[in-house]
Amino acid sequence: MSYRDDRQALALQLAELERENERLRSEIESFEERLSRVMNERQELQHARSRRSCVLCRGTLLPVAIFAGHDTRAPLPLSMSTLRFVSPQGGFTHSAPVRSFVCSTCGFIHNFVDITAPSSAGPGAGE
Repeated sequence: MSYRDDRQALALQLAELERENERLRSEIESFEERLSRVMNERQELQHARSRRSCVLCRGTLLPVAIFAGHDTRAPLPLSMSTLRFVSPQGGFTHSAPVRSFVCSTCGFIHNFVDITAPSSAGPGAGE
C-alpha cells in the first residue's frame, strides 16, 4: 500500500512542479516583452537625441545642404549606396540621400544616411 502512496505523492509533486514551471515560463515571457519594449524605447530616444545634439560638445545641430559637383546652377545632391540597408517598405534601395547637420557651437558636420525617406532618394530608389 505504501508503494501507491509514494507514487501518488510523486505524481502530486510532479503536477505541482509542472504548474510552477508554466507560471515561471509565462513570467519570463512577460519580462522579455517588457525588456523588448524598454529597449525599443531607449533606442528611439537615443536616435532622437543623436539628431538634436552634437556628439562632441552637445551643441545644437542645424541642417545644412552639402552638394557635389562644380556647376553651381545644377549641384548634385550627395547620396550613399545602401545595398546593405533594408528599406522600411521592404526590399533594398540602391541609394539614399545623405542628410547633414552642423553643430552651432563647434562647427562639426554630422552626416546621416536617410533611409527613412526613400521617396526622396532620387534615381535608383526602390530598385
